[in-house]
Amino acid sequence: MQNKIIEVQALLLFLIMLFSVDLNSQENKNRENPIKLKVAAYNVEFSDKGTAEEIGQALKPYDFDVVCFVEAPDGDWVEKVGRAMDLRYSVVGKYSTAGHKDKYKTILSRTPLSDQGEVLMSDTLHTATRALTTIKGKKIAIYSVHFPFGWRDQAHIDETTHKISTFIDYLKESPADEIPLVIGDLNFILSTKEKESPYYEMFRKLGMDASWGDLGIDVTGLSTMVKSRTEPRPGGRVIDHIIYPTDKVKAVEGQIIEMDRPLADHKPVWALLEIK
Repeated sequence: MQNKIIEVQALLLFLIMLFSVDLNSQENKNRENPIKLKVAAYNVEFSDKGTAEEIGQALKPYDFDVVCFVEAPDGDWVEKVGRAMDLRYSVVGKYSTAGHKDKYKTILSRTPLSDQGEVLMSDTLHTATRALTTIKGKKIAIYSVHFPFGWRDQAHIDETTHKISTFIDYLKESPADEIPLVIGDLNFILSTKEKESPYYEMFRKLGMDASWGDLGIDVTGLSTMVKSRTEPRPGGRVIDHIIYPTDKVKAVEGQIIEMDRPLADHKPVWALLEIK
């Protein structure tokens, strides 16, 4: 009887050790082979300077997995871009930015999208279009955004601050098992030693950052606007960003795309992300 008990205990110990080794092996494998996701942001200016097919063909060589377009036309515009890029899944936001015509926030993806919706930033004039995609068991929440630009007067600055703060509060309460990617025309620059960018710092306090830091790109002398002003501006003119939680995501490649023939007033930006 005692021998049988010893045999059972030994078997249990062996199974525990085997299970532990398997878990450690899986964890090491996940560290060695992180999920790679190539994403882009592009304000297409109502598709006024390029058709959906032209924009899709221009971006196709980059082999993106996710593209967030803003100022996109309603209807099947994003589906047409997707066909040109061989990306099957798409979402069109419910509300056009600032109530203007053809300023929709959209998401184009290689993998299926679910849980689609709009995150209101206190009203329907400014929202974040949201969708969830799952890759290798990881839930990735994609937010296509076009933030307001607070600059005219203090009232406008206060309104913009309130709206972005509302979105930040939403992210604070988002499920812990979701990895948020905030992609689009955020209409703010990064902080510098000389000047702090208050909206950018809201994300930093949340443990999120833009891809430029990981990529080692100094954006202070750059612009994501095609017709940029010539006079120097503290912090530069890069206002289109890809933002993510730095404890779960890292950008390993990326850049601003310079086109010989611009297809909008903004330039596309992209990053290859490694997701832990």
